[in-house]
Amino acid sequence: MKSRFLIAAAVATLAAIGPAGAQTAPPGPRAATIVVGGQGSVDRAPDRAVVTLAVVTDDPVAAKATSANNAAYGAVVAKIAALGIPQSAIKTTSFNLNYNPRPPQPNPQFGQRYGYVVSRDMTVTTDRVEQAGAIVDAGVAGGATGVNAVGFTLRDQRGAYRAAQALAVADADAQARALAEAAHVRIVRIARIDAAPGGVTPRPVPFAARMAVGPVPTEIPASDLTVTATVDVTYQIAP
Repeated sequence: MKSRFLIAAAVATLAAIGPAGAQTAPPGPRAATIVVGGQGSVDRAPDRAVVTLAVVTDDPVAAKATSANNAAYGAVVAKIAALGIPQSAIKTTSFNLNYNPRPPQPNPQFGQRYGYVVSRDMTVTTDRVEQAGAIVDAGVAGGATGVNAVGFTLRDQRGAYRAAQALAVADADAQARALAEAAHVRIVRIARIDAAPGGVTPRPVPFAARMAVGPVPTEIPASDLTVTATVDVTYQIAP
C-alpha cells in the first residue's frame, strides 16, 4: 500500500514538472480589461445607379404570352442601349410564367391579369448616376410595365467601409483613454478587436414624387450614401 502511494506521488510530481524538467507555474490572475464599442461613418456621393424594371405580359396561350414578353423585353433593351449603355449592363434577374384563371365575376377595381402571365424583372446598371431618369423613360417607352426600384450605390464599397472602420477604431480608442484616465489606470495594449457587419445606408429619394408627367423627362437626383462601421475593442489595462 505504501509503494502505491509513493508511485502516485511521483507521477503527480512529474506531471507538475512538465517536459524537459521545466516547472509549470500555476495560472496567474486574469488580466484586467475594458471593452469599448466604437462607431464610425463616412458620407460618399454615389457613383453607380441601378434601375429595376418589370415587363409583364399575359395571354390565354402560354406560348403567345412568352413571345409577347420576349418582344417587349427586346424593345426595352433596344431603347436603353440607345443611351449608350452596353448589353452587359442589362440583366434579367427573374423570369416567371404562371397561370391565373379568370374568376366567374372579376372585380373591375383591380387591374388583374388572367390566363398565362409572364413576369420578367431586369436591372440596368450605369456608372453615370445622372442617367437614372433617362433609363426609366427609355424603359417605359420600350414597353416596361413597371419601375420596381431606382437605387444608388458605390463602386468601391469596401474602400468606404475601411474608412468607416478606421474612424470606429479611433472612436473606441478615444473612449478607452478617457475611461482609463477617469479610473486612474493605464492602457497596456489592445487585446482583441471584433468588427460588426456594417453597410451602406442610402438617403431615400421619394421616386413617385419625382416622376415626370407627360413628355417631361424623369429626373431622379442622387443623394449621398452613409457607410457605417462598428467595432468592439478590448483593451488590457494595468494600475
